[in-house]
Amino acid sequence: MADDKTTANNSPYPEGYKPQSRRERREMEEYAARLAEEKKREQAELASSEQGEESHVGDARPAAAEAASASAQPAEAPDTKGSEEEGAATTADKSAEKDEEKPEDPSTMTAKERRKAKRAEQAELTFAKAREEDRLGEWAWVQVREGGTVVLYALIIAFLIKTFLLRGFYIPSGSMEQTLQVNDRVFINVAGSYFNEPKRGDVIVFKDSQGWIPSTQKSSNPIKEGLSFVGVLPDTSSNYLVKRVIGTPGDVVESDGSGKIKVNGVEINEPYLYPGNQPSELAFKVTVPKDKYFVMGDHRSNSADSRYHISDGTAFISKDDVQGNVFVVAWPLNHFGLLTDESSVFSSVPSPTSTPEQ
Repeated sequence: MADDKTTANNSPYPEGYKPQSRRERREMEEYAARLAEEKKREQAELASSEQGEESHVGDARPAAAEAASASAQPAEAPDTKGSEEEGAATTADKSAEKDEEKPEDPSTMTAKERRKAKRAEQAELTFAKAREEDRLGEWAWVQVREGGTVVLYALIIAFLIKTFLLRGFYIPSGSMEQTLQVNDRVFINVAGSYFNEPKRGDVIVFKDSQGWIPSTQKSSNPIKEGLSFVGVLPDTSSNYLVKRVIGTPGDVVESDGSGKIKVNGVEINEPYLYPGNQPSELAFKVTVPKDKYFVMGDHRSNSADSRYHISDGTAFISKDDVQGNVFVVAWPLNHFGLLTDESSVFSSVPSPTSTPEQ
């Protein structure tokens, strides 16, 4: 085994460098051993070359005589091309072997190259090797770093999905029974909301920007809200509501309180209502403004929807507050399924006769 001084002088580390760990000591010793082996091989090749030259000198006279006798006879030119190519290939192979054997000198590497080499070396570091080389702390840090990277990428992907494709919500009340049950987890089509506006019969999730929900009923959990924000958990906050669109901009929606609801003068038959409920026990008549929607819950007797906010001027839902259409119940599994398209309920309803006002 080479001593520390000799090893340090022949190693890729700066001269006078003292090994800080068993790994560095081993690398320095291995490097010194490789240099010694190369020196022996070069000396052997040199000795062999000198012996070959002496042999050629001793055979010079017989060779000259043979050459003189052979010159009298025609002879084919020697094929030197193949020999040259073979010699060049052999030299190239030897050079490649030497390059592979010699480790890259860290002193000639840039900081970026050193970091890259370090990461590559750490990627091959196993627990057993780390324990043997007293590098458990380094191994643990690598695991934390790699695991954190995976988690970060997962959160970014979840956030992008929630922002541009799908978003989950939790149903806390029975205002949409039987279509949606308490504790259902649903998904809305976020991508569709960028290209299509809600139509009559759609079940939408919208932000409660007008204070339909009393502040005393609102609760918050920072951890859950954070996970909901990035899309890992369905949104369980009290800032969103889910209802069915009954009137779109320009529609006239009305009820006499004892019969069915009319939209633009046409009575509609609603098969999705909660069993035993009347379409509306409250009389009203409204014209939906531009970029607004009139919404109602399917469980009419248990839904404080647009009908109950006409008097305070907050009956209509702004287009900007709509988050998207509910299209699937994802949980629990016994409720799993796509929502039925109920647009046919309004198929006989004519378009508004007048341009909706602001």
